[in-house]
Amino acid sequence: MLLQTDTRRRITLPPNSGIKPGDAIDMEILEDGRIMLIPVEAVPKHQLWAWTTESKNAIEASILDPRPSIVIETSVQSENVAKRWANES
Repeated sequence: MLLQTDTRRRITLPPNSGIKPGDAIDMEILEDGRIMLIPVEAVPKHQLWAWTTESKNAIEASILDPRPSIVIETSVQSENVAKRWANES
């Protein structure tokens, strides 16, 4: 697809590009001069911990955990569960 820049070096992307007005785009200029436009989603700083490999693996493991869910209603129950889980590998 051939695009042409306007006087301000802007281009108009076609609707079938999947990029909508207001989307955040990462632009990378490759060594050979090609330009890559990569749609991105901004992540608030306080949520960045969830995007580390370790956190993703821990979250996936917790989702796949076969143990049944437990409803904790008192601090004593919480302490008992914590003690039991501390002894698990």
